Parts: sequence; C-alpha cells; structure tokens
Amino acid sequence: MGSILGGPVDVLYLFLGLGGLLAGAEMAVGGSLGLAKRWGWPSWVAGVILLALGTSLPEFFVALASAAEYPGLALGTVFGSNAINVGGVLGLMLVLQRRDGIPLRDARPETLFALIAGSGLAFLAFGQEEINVAASGLMLGLFGLVLGSSLRGGASASEASSAPSGAEPELSLSKDEVDLAEYVVGEGTAEVPAPLWRAGGLAIAGFALLAFASDLFLRGALSLAEMLGWGKGFAGFLIAAAGTSAPEFFTSVQAVRKGHAGAVFGNILGSNAFNLLLVGGTTGVLAQATIRPAEIGPQLWTNLAACAALAVPLLVRRDGGRRTKTGVAAGFLLIAGWISAAYWIAVGSGSI
Repeated sequence: MGSILGGPVDVLYLFLGLGGLLAGAEMAVGGSLGLAKRWGWPSWVAGVILLALGTSLPEFFVALASAAEYPGLALGTVFGSNAINVGGVLGLMLVLQRRDGIPLRDARPETLFALIAGSGLAFLAFGQEEINVAASGLMLGLFGLVLGSSLRGGASASEASSAPSGAEPELSLSKDEVDLAEYVVGEGTAEVPAPLWRAGGLAIAGFALLAFASDLFLRGALSLAEMLGWGKGFAGFLIAAAGTSAPEFFTSVQAVRKGHAGAVFGNILGSNAFNLLLVGGTTGVLAQATIRPAEIGPQLWTNLAACAALAVPLLVRRDGGRRTKTGVAAGFLLIAGWISAAYWIAVGSGSI
C-alpha cells in the first residue's frame, strides 16, 4: 500500500479514519448494549464488556486491517496504546486528581498477573523476525481467562453491593468499576429496550464502519509515515496508538466526572490486558509477514515497563494495609517515562 497522495490528503485520511473508528465503536457498543438489555443481561455484565472490550475496538480493527501485511504497525499500535494508557492517560488523571488522588485499593491482581504473563509471552511471540504463532495463541487463551475473571468479579461485586453490612470480601472487580459500568449502560440505553432489529442493525452498522474506517486510518498512517520517513512500527506506536487510545481517555474522564475515580486504574489495567492479549494475540495469528526485531524490541521493553508501573501500587501499602492513593509526582513521572520511551523507540527505529 504505497503513498500515492500528497501529505494533506494523507492527514485527511488519518483523521477521517480516526473519526470513523470512534463513531463505529460508539455505534457497535450502543447496539450491543441494546441487545444485552433486550436479552435481559444484568447491566454490570454489559458494562464490564463495554469498559474492557469496547475501549479496545479501535485497536482491534486497526490490527485486523494491518496484521497480515504490516504486523509491525499492528504491534506498534498495541504497545504504543498500552504505553499511552499508562504514561499519558493514567499519568494525566493522576495530575488532574491532585487533591483526591486515584484510589488503588481495588486493583485486580489476577488481571495484572495475566498482563505480565502476556508481556513475557510477547517476547517469545514477537522477539524474532518470524512471529511465533503458538505463543500468540497462548496470549489469546489468557485473554479468555481475563474476560472470565472480569465477569466473575463483576458478579461478586454486584452481590456484595446488595449484601448486608459486615465483612468486606476481596473482590476481583472494584465496586467503582461495577457502578461505572452500570451507569454507562443506563446512559447508553433507554428505559424501554430498543427493538431487536434496531439494536442489531446499529451493532452491525457500527462494526461495518469500524472495518471501513480502519482501512482508511491505515492508509493515512502508512502514507504519513512514509512521507515523514518513519518506520511502520514507530508509526503504529505514535500515530495509530495516540488515535486509538481516545476511548480509554474519555472513559477515564467520565469516571472521574461521575465520582468513580477508583475505576480509572481498573479501566487502564483491563484495557491494556485486552490490547496486549486480544489484539496482540490476533496480530500474531494473522500475520503473514516478518517483523523487524530492532524496531519491535524496544517496544516490548516499553510495554513491560508499563506493566511494571501498574504493579507498583499493589506492592505499596500504608495506612493500616490499605493501598495508597498515588500523587501528582507519580503522574508527572509516568508522563515523562512515556515521552522518554517514545524518543528511545524513534531513535532506535531510525525515525529521527
């Protein structure tokens, strides 16, 4: 897919594709929520799927469009999105929440364990020119475990919220996350469920728009990268990832605005796990071309560092054993870390 159009048109393709990805994700999620309500699913089930999988739809469709011919760009999108989620989104939320902080006591260790295990598998899958399909398949298996754990945790949290006061169980999904999930479902669907044909049509139209927009976005990203002399992996890490991370940013802002700041950390953790395990695993299975270890290697280490940053709050306990709230300094440190990683990857890939 060569660059046959000028720079302004490439940028137009990029932004039209990004707009289509965001609109398509909104339509697909809205239609899916309508179907879930029509089928009588509990609101927390639909909400957990929305918050975890819905925010990863843009990355997933960009990966589907690029995995076969341009696996480096698809992987750059995965690792770049995870880095932006931690360094950009979580870092910025920590800075903006300087007064109240971000509660971390309800972080899910099992999801973090799967994320770290997946980061290790990523080295096995993408550390050489030839992608290891078996390791990619194991990443998809871990994704299934994470999704099942999220649904079980949501059920536990939902039951705990209606249980009489007493001993507080250790939940795998925070009460804030379940409350936010139920709020989003309530906002996204009417009191009377939409007709089945309307909800189904909206979902189908959303997924169709995602497929079309991902191709448009890919054309713009590839052409712009070629014009700037950037490698495809770095283009994915910076250009594609910055655009496809918008849902995580808006979901985190919504969580803070609605008084569910405790859901921010879980939203980032779940989104990163879904990006790496689902999108990364899918890329490895579908890829038909080789990758450049010199370009992907630094991104693998950056992804691992982002996972380690998410693990720190689980290891630090104060105030009688309760996990602390992080501060503004941590937010600035995460932002600086992301900028440094982007510069390192750009230099290593020969993009600057």
